[in-house]
Amino acid sequence: MPRFLPPFLAVFVLAPMAPPMADETPPDLLRLPGEGELKEPERAGGPRARLLPGGGLFVSFDTNRDGKVSMAEIDVGIRKAFETADADGNGVLTALEQQDWASQLPTRDQTLANPVRFDPNLDRRVSAEEFADVILGLASDYREEQSEIIEIAALKAPPRREAARARLERRREQAQDRARRGS
Repeated sequence: MPRFLPPFLAVFVLAPMAPPMADETPPDLLRLPGEGELKEPERAGGPRARLLPGGGLFVSFDTNRDGKVSMAEIDVGIRKAFETADADGNGVLTALEQQDWASQLPTRDQTLANPVRFDPNLDRRVSAEEFADVILGLASDYREEQSEIIEIAALKAPPRREAARARLERRREQAQDRARRGS
């Protein structure tokens, strides 16, 4: 008699012994860290406050607390953020330094924790210039057209259903555009 079960047979024998799976997975298990949720939601006045990617960083740049982030505040904020992230003070960030820095931000934000995003030449070192380019790129996404200011209120992420609908609508429009170009 064999002492072990062949893998294909083990699935059929052991599967009925496994505890039944719940129909619904708790929301905390489905939520990814990059969804912009505040680590301390009570500071924002609600348990489900969410910001756009990088939103928590820009909120921290608003030093005069006027609800607006100017380019001057962004420039100073980028320098301070880089200095904070550069733990060993050698003028470049390693992936670990960047991830440690991102974990200290007020939001869970995978966008800023992703070393590849900040290192376009993939030399495993992020210079101050590369770091600034990424943050300035995000800033340009969040500024109103013809404005040098980011409104903090505009950094609030849309509710999940609205975001899902917007993504679906964008995909439909893109598919229609492709179909028109292909015709």
